[in-house]
Amino acid sequence: MAMEVLVTGGDTELGRAVAEEFRDAGHNVVISGARRDELEIAAKELEVNSIVCDPTDPASLAEARTSFPHHLDTIVNIPAPRHTTGDPRTFTAGEHAAAWHHALDATVLAPVLTLQTIGDHLRSGGAIVNVVPESPREGSAASAVKAALADWTAGQAVQWGTRGITVNVVATGRGAEPGYEGLSTVSPSVAGEIARLALFLTSSSARHVTGQTLHVSSGVPAHFG
Repeated sequence: MAMEVLVTGGDTELGRAVAEEFRDAGHNVVISGARRDELEIAAKELEVNSIVCDPTDPASLAEARTSFPHHLDTIVNIPAPRHTTGDPRTFTAGEHAAAWHHALDATVLAPVLTLQTIGDHLRSGGAIVNVVPESPREGSAASAVKAALADWTAGQAVQWGTRGITVNVVATGRGAEPGYEGLSTVSPSVAGEIARLALFLTSSSARHVTGQTLHVSSGVPAHFG
């Protein structure tokens, strides 16, 4: 049965890959994102509908609220981070603050505001998937933000579970060490793995999985030794 799916961050390569995976599985997909040009190109090539809005901006989400499908089965939250240039070891206090704010806004604030704005559009028995697209360096802003997202998601599982809605994090784990072939001789792309796992988490086979942070890394364990 076809689902109604919203993929945020559709103006990123990962968002496009996830949207394509759901579309190819026969689902009805809508993508959203703040960068109009990139979003419209992706929507045209994927032949899906798009909604321009900034998920880190409450006013932008409120303005776009009526454009979102009234009934949704799945929301996949994909961050569109602003990349910080330069060496963090030489950052000024202001640059450090900006880097932390950008990481927090893109990864945590965006799904928080998205669900607050259109969470009531989700049908009972649906699924929410929050994505961490890169494996952060320990002690970095991105690492701290990933931990915050995992904790928030675990707490949300209790709330959404009253409606039979699952909520999980899909995160990129550590890559393979030299000579490690993982589960196959050809390592799948990280985007492909994230897309397939997100699709699985919306299936009937994954109804028992909620409040978890699941890693993809070409079959490599999330932690070594």
